[in-house]
Amino acid sequence: MTGRIGRWMAIAIAGALLQIPAAASGSITAGGGISPRNAYIQGKALTFRKLVCPGCPIARNELDRDRAVSLRDSLEARDEAVKPGTPDDGHIHVLERDEQELVHFYLTRRFKL
Repeated sequence: MTGRIGRWMAIAIAGALLQIPAAASGSITAGGGISPRNAYIQGKALTFRKLVCPGCPIARNELDRDRAVSLRDSLEARDEAVKPGTPDDGHIHVLERDEQELVHFYLTRRFKL
C-alpha cells in the first residue's frame, strides 16, 4: 500500500513541476494569472535550481542583497540595447523568459528591492 501511495505522490509532484513554465506565462496578480504567493515560491525554486547551486553560475554564499540588485538590473535590462554591465548579464540566459519574470519577482520581494 505504501508503495502505491509513494508512486502516486511522485507522479503528482512530477506533474506539478512540469507545469511551472505554463503557469508562469500569466501576469503576477492577486486577481488573475499566477498568485503572488505561487510566483514567489516558483521564483525561489528557479533561483536555487538554475542560478544558485553547485555547478550553477552563482555560489550559494554569493547571493546577498548586492548580488540580488545585480541580478535584478540584468533581468530588467534583458531586452535593452545597453546592459548594466554586471557579471549577471550573461547568467540570466539560463532562464526562459517566464522564468526570468518569476526570479525577478522572488528577488524583489525577498531582498525588498
